[in-house]
Amino acid sequence: MAAEAVTSLRLVTSGYHMPRSLLEFRQAMAGIEIIAHPVLVDHVKVGRWWAWPGTAGLIIGEYNKFLLAWVRHMGENLFSGPQQS
Repeated sequence: MAAEAVTSLRLVTSGYHMPRSLLEFRQAMAGIEIIAHPVLVDHVKVGRWWAWPGTAGLIIGEYNKFLLAWVRHMGENLFSGPQQS
């Protein structure tokens, strides 16, 4: 993207993937504007998601993946030291 002088990216993914996707893309593409475009899918019950076992498992699993990615990125940022030019 840098070689093509791209300054922004539209990220299209399911709404439940968006927080982790934004985290990953922002970490990988610092300085690029990322425009979130979440998509709703019919099989994911957004209202009262905790009452639907399939949706609850999906949301909880995605949240766990988000937390693991966040911890990984925080560790990388903490222990990477000063960046070389």
